[in-house]
Parts: sequence; C-alpha cells; structure tokens
Amino acid sequence: MKSEKGERKIRKSINFRNLFFIFLVVLVIILIFTFLDYLIHLLKEDYSVPFYYFINKIIFGTGIGFIVYLFVREKRLLTKSLIFSAVISVLLQMRYFLEGFSIKFVLEFLIIHFFILVVLSLIIFRLFKNKI
Repeated sequence: MKSEKGERKIRKSINFRNLFFIFLVVLVIILIFTFLDYLIHLLKEDYSVPFYYFINKIIFGTGIGFIVYLFVREKRLLTKSLIFSAVISVLLQMRYFLEGFSIKFVLEFLIIHFFILVVLSLIIFRLFKNKI
C-alpha cells in the first residue's frame, strides 16, 4: 500500500502533461510580473530600461521559475512562494548588475521584483494548488 502511494507520487512528478501545465503557470506568473514591472519602469525616467530587459525577463524568469518550482513544489504555500520569488529576483538582478545597471537600481528593483512575485505566486499557486 505504501509503495503504491510512492509510485503515484513519482509518476506525478514525471508526468509530462503536469510538467507542461507547471511551465504554463510559471509563464503566466512571469508575464503578469513583467507587465507590472513594465508599468513601474514607466513611472520615472531614471527607471527606464531597454526593451530587451522585458524580453529577457520573460525568457530567463520563466526558465528559472520553472526549475525552482520543481524543487519547491512539495513545500507549504508561503515557503514555496518566498523561495520561488527570492531565487528569480536575485538571479535576474545579478544578471542586470553584470550588464552594467547601477547597484542602486539593481537593489531597488530587487525589492520591487521580490514583492511583486511573492504576491503573484501566492495568489496563483493557491489558485492551482490541486493541479500543480
């Protein structure tokens, strides 16, 4: 009986349909996050960035988020959202720092990105808690 439950858990973890759905959920989170970030970047001229910044955010944010989610998906909702948001925020901001954005800009947007992602991931992970 116990091994049957374990087998189902393993099958669920390698189910390609489930992985694809997780990918789509992460993509939706990142798309909404990128749109909100775009609006924030419009607020001040100091916040302006080249358009590729948003394209990269979608590509890299989705990839990073998908991988992170696979590691944290069995955790409680708040823990999952905090880890998911922190890893994406830190890795994206490290990239922007390496690209030459100022440290003030990077730290400011690290905090902004983190809070946007925490709120979004809490809402969306809760919405899909039985599906992913």
